Amino acid sequence: MTLSADIDLPDDSSATANARRAIVDKLFADMSAGRVEECVAAFTDDLRMEVPFQSPGMTWKCRSKADLRALLTWVSENFKPFGITASQSWEMTPNGLVALYATDAIRHRTGRPYQNDYVGLFFFEGGLISRWLEYHNPMVTVVALGR
Repeated sequence: MTLSADIDLPDDSSATANARRAIVDKLFADMSAGRVEECVAAFTDDLRMEVPFQSPGMTWKCRSKADLRALLTWVSENFKPFGITASQSWEMTPNGLVALYATDAIRHRTGRPYQNDYVGLFFFEGGLISRWLEYHNPMVTVVALGR
């Protein structure tokens, strides 16, 4: 099941929304290819990234590029292959974007699939991502990790 099949809202096609979506699409392409440094470069120095609703002991809160680098390195080392793509997005004024996206990956150690659907809130400053809030089903993560 994908969120975009269940939530069929018109895509936002403003120039600002398209520019922000291009940044998110590049981030996801770099994540899928394991290009951690390119991902980190898409964020401001004072970034805030978090997954507010996660299983106990698995909460991620990145408050620096070093934190984000550690998270993305963990993802690239633990999920092979790893794919993430956005299906729909909408502008949030004055400086945000809501995106629906999904992962298609395999947990390297367990061999279990990791296919999750997400709602992400992205906020931008100066053409860079300053804040990323990610919401998904944490039980899918637990199963893939074998916990």
